[in-house]
Amino acid sequence: MTGLIVGAVEIGLALLLGILAFRIITLSRFQETPLLTTTHPAGESGSSHASLTAATATRDAYQRVATRHARRTAHTADLVTQLHILTSVQMTDTRRQGLDLKYASKPLKVMAAAYFYGATCGLTFSDGHDREKIADAAIKVIQHALDLGEVSVHQMLATLTASSSALHCYRNGLEGAEYWCAHRFVPDEHSLYASLTANALI
Repeated sequence: MTGLIVGAVEIGLALLLGILAFRIITLSRFQETPLLTTTHPAGESGSSHASLTAATATRDAYQRVATRHARRTAHTADLVTQLHILTSVQMTDTRRQGLDLKYASKPLKVMAAAYFYGATCGLTFSDGHDREKIADAAIKVIQHALDLGEVSVHQMLATLTASSSALHCYRNGLEGAEYWCAHRFVPDEHSLYASLTANALI
């Protein structure tokens, strides 16, 4: 009788160790994120330290959010719907504050696009195939919200790491979306309007 109990306990422990190993491997895949690199146009070497600090803070925020959301899976359509709602709420808030981004200057639109792209990353931590679909959907949401062409959005996102202001907006969008997932609202310090006013002369 004792032999059966000991055997059952050993099998249970072996099963738990197998589950633990599987979880470690799964979580380690979500930790592997590409390092953001900073590039600076000629004549902007004075701001290199600020951009490097912004890139490091952005990478840390991305990894933290990715780790928290690694176990969450959602349907692509649900995530795109959440992004539409979050975008509409933030655009309405900026209009209420007196800033209509559809008629704003290009630098403001670049920062707003960075914010919404960060929000997309905050809402989506799923497998690569779904993420690619969601990124395409996010570009369409950004195009519609900011009245931009597809090429413009791709160009804006391609130069995201060149500006510490854009990185700050990206990070705020990432953290705002993280808070949105838990509480269904974005605190003022992570709002689109706060991100823009902190990084641009309006």
